[in-house]
Amino acid sequence: MGLAGLYVLAPYIYLTAQKQFDFWPLSIIASVIVVVCLAVLTEWGNHAPLTRKRASEGAHLISSLGIYIIAIQIVSMIWGNAPQTLRAGLDTTFSIGDSILTQSQLLMLFAAGALLVGFLIMLRITDVGLRLRAMADNPIQFALYGYNLDRHRLLAFVLAGVFAASASLLTANDIGFDPHMGLNAILLAVVAVIIGGRASFIGPIIGGLLLGIIRAQVVWHLSARWQESITFVILALFLLLRSEGLLRRKTRVDAH
Repeated sequence: MGLAGLYVLAPYIYLTAQKQFDFWPLSIIASVIVVVCLAVLTEWGNHAPLTRKRASEGAHLISSLGIYIIAIQIVSMIWGNAPQTLRAGLDTTFSIGDSILTQSQLLMLFAAGALLVGFLIMLRITDVGLRLRAMADNPIQFALYGYNLDRHRLLAFVLAGVFAASASLLTANDIGFDPHMGLNAILLAVVAVIIGGRASFIGPIIGGLLLGIIRAQVVWHLSARWQESITFVILALFLLLRSEGLLRRKTRVDAH
C-alpha cells in the first residue's frame, strides 16, 4: 500500500521538474530518484522496525495504508485534486490490422517489455539477482549464510521504486493522473499476484498479462463498467479454487 502512494507521487514530481527544467529525460530521472529514495525511506523507517519487532503482516499492511493516506493528502494539498496529463495535445495513432494503437500505448508496451526482460535477466544470471531470489525463498536461511538481510531488503525496495515510478509515468502519459489513481493500481497488482502465484517472480507477470487481456475483452464485448466486477469474480474464484495461483511452489518431500 505504501508503494501506491509513491505511484501517485511520481507524475507530480515529473510535472514539477518539467516546469523547472523543460527537459523530459532529466524530469524522468528526477521523478525516479525521488520515488526510489522514498521507497528506501519507507523500508528503513517503517517496515524494517516492524520486521525487527516481528510484527504481523497485518501490522505491515495497516502501517502501509497509513503511508498511502498521508501521501495522498500531501499530493492533494500541494498539487490539488484535479486530473492532469503529461502529454501536450492529441496523441498520435497507428493502425495495426484491425487495431488502433496510440503512441503512448506503444511506448508503454516497449518500455514495460524492456523493463521486465531486463529484470528477469538480472534475476537469472547476475549474482545480485540470485541473492534476491534466495532471500525471497527463505530469508532466515539467507541470513544464516552470512548475507546482510537489511541491505538486500533495501535493494528490493530500490527496484520496487524504479518499477513503481516507471509504471506510474507510463500510465500517466497515456490516460492522465490524479491523486487517487494509486489505489486501483495496487488492487490490480494484488489480483495479478494472486492469479499468477507468489511462488516465483514470473508468476505475477503472467497473472498481470492474463488480467489485462481479460479486462480488455470485457470492455470489448460488454462494457467498461463491468471491468471491476469481472476482476473480483476472477479473484474470488482463484481464492476458492486455486489460492496458490497458476504457478505453484515446488517442494521436496524427504523420506524418513
